[in-house]
Amino acid sequence: MELFTVNRYTEDVKEQKDGAQGTNNEDEILQKLLKKAAKRKRKHEAIEAVETPITKKETSEVKEAESKEEQVEELEKPVEVVQEQDVPSNEFQVLGDDDSAAKKKKVNMQLPNWLAHPTIIEGGSLQPEEEVPASEAIDQLDYLEKYTCQALKQMKIKRLFPVQKQVIPWILEAHAKPPPFRPRDICVSAPTGSGKTLAFAIPIVQLLSQRVDCKVRALVVLPVAELALQVYRVISALCSKTDLEACLLSKQHKLEDEQEKLVEQYKGKYYSKADIVVTTPGRLVEHLHATKGFCLKSLKFLIIDEADRIMDAVFQNWLYHLDSHVKETTDQLLAGTQAPLCYAELQASFGKQPHKLLFSATLSQDPEKLQDLRLFQPRLFATVLTMPVLKDATEEGSDTEALTDPGQFVGRYTTPAELTEQYCVTELRLKPLTVFALVEKYKWKRFLCFTNSSDQASRLTFVLEVLFQKYNTKVSELSGNLSAKVRKERLRDFAAGKINGLICSDALARGIDVADVDVVLSYEIPRHITTYIHRVGRTARAGRKGTAVTLLTEYDMTLFKKILSDANKGLGEEIHVSPDIEIQHAVEYKEALAGLRTEKEKKKNQKMAEKNRVATKALIHKKQEETATVRPLTLMEKLQIKANEIVQSSKKSSETKNPKTKADKTKYQPKETKRQIIAKQRNAIEK
Repeated sequence: MELFTVNRYTEDVKEQKDGAQGTNNEDEILQKLLKKAAKRKRKHEAIEAVETPITKKETSEVKEAESKEEQVEELEKPVEVVQEQDVPSNEFQVLGDDDSAAKKKKVNMQLPNWLAHPTIIEGGSLQPEEEVPASEAIDQLDYLEKYTCQALKQMKIKRLFPVQKQVIPWILEAHAKPPPFRPRDICVSAPTGSGKTLAFAIPIVQLLSQRVDCKVRALVVLPVAELALQVYRVISALCSKTDLEACLLSKQHKLEDEQEKLVEQYKGKYYSKADIVVTTPGRLVEHLHATKGFCLKSLKFLIIDEADRIMDAVFQNWLYHLDSHVKETTDQLLAGTQAPLCYAELQASFGKQPHKLLFSATLSQDPEKLQDLRLFQPRLFATVLTMPVLKDATEEGSDTEALTDPGQFVGRYTTPAELTEQYCVTELRLKPLTVFALVEKYKWKRFLCFTNSSDQASRLTFVLEVLFQKYNTKVSELSGNLSAKVRKERLRDFAAGKINGLICSDALARGIDVADVDVVLSYEIPRHITTYIHRVGRTARAGRKGTAVTLLTEYDMTLFKKILSDANKGLGEEIHVSPDIEIQHAVEYKEALAGLRTEKEKKKNQKMAEKNRVATKALIHKKQEETATVRPLTLMEKLQIKANEIVQSSKKSSETKNPKTKADKTKYQPKETKRQIIAKQRNAIEK
């Protein structure tokens, strides 16, 4: 095969015309190939010999033999074969060659400059409020107005957190620059409970407090209605000392009631009644199309909280609808090419684009997900538990790749320093009993237990209610199976201490601020690291201590370690329950499981009965239609008949009240036309 390849692609072989000369040349090439094969064989033997202990003398002899052979080959090499060097060597790859086994170079992640070099915020353990120095008190901060300090004191906030200390003055300073300099858009990645809501609420209220006329100048978008209500309460408390008005738009209220709070009409012209609008994406789209006078042309701030969830899901493509209601510029929110950064473009677009602020505990490091927002010269604020110690690059043994790793902060999920993470190994069949034993062993009075589905939450709640019957602990369900009104009541009872534990699905795991949660239990391991971060973020909030416990089986151990490795975290401390819990509570656990089976069968029978009832009703209706000689009247036909009866009865009543003689009737009766006379005759003939 090699002989055929050389004979085909060597230029001197192509140029040969004489057959004898071609055969001689083939013999020379064949001898050369055989020598190369022998040389390669000796080289492999020499490498194998190095692996075994050999003397320096033997290795030198091998090298001398190889060098002599190379010299002999060069002397014996014919002139015609030299032309083979003109053929590029990279056209063919020799299988088994040493170069083919070389390791490929690692491709480093290339990120935009603003993602690769964020502003680092140290979010370590916070000092107790009693030990906070006087210089860090709210009254001593120059960038906070007096009315803001008063509102914060009413909210029982005495100090600002690290994220707030970095972000609030930066936003205020960015808006203090003269035109046409636009403030840079920002992305803030900080742990749950670190005070992200106040980080954007305080500067917005202070910057809008001097407004003259009321227009929608700030729009806050959140993924769920419960989280929108929570943010609305914070903004309303800050606006209470100013003339600003905040409005909440969510599906918990009627659309007509929200429209009355949003706009008003005076002398044919619509006026806005709100300065700051807090909404969910779906409700925002509804108002953009259904509410007359709802205008966003004066929008100055666009805040997206829990940005990763909103950008991952389409949410009725709300950015597309919002884009058509914001002032048209060359740099749109969703589409179009970004204009070049120059003074003329800044001057032309000044005041026409809102300042975009993105906040999340699990901000993505994928620039493509942020591309739809068309961020203007963005800047990233990332929180770490401890500031990184940068080694000197000149030191021996320093890892240059670690020093220049652009993704060491971006997309790295952090948890509060006050959080203690633990795990408990158990069997799958004993998981409900393990939850019961842990609560009783450690005397937890305020805890949340998360499952991966609403049905699992319902089943676990039923079993725990039976197990806790003889104890003072009360548990309730909080999942998507319940209505919004019932969920609101359960949260209120939990905050008041009437309920000790809530069995939740992951719908509650994001953003909801439940006061004073001591422990978060993960009954099932989360599907993704972001879910785990938001679960454990329900505790250890605002500087308070908290504990997160995950129940694991032998099968879950490897998978959970892999999930935690995405956040550079370990399993934490292992806790144990008594190995005799099954024996100690065998009777109660058996009763609970039997009751669960009965309840499950009951619900199953109810669903089947409802299904059969609907099917039977449809079958009866179909048979009636088939057997009926006259087609049954539709709803519209029945309404038309009813309307005709009402008209006729009204006519009769009017005739009785105002009786007229036959002479009067003939007097006012109009003369029949020719067409009417012909029509009457035809009707008479047909009858």
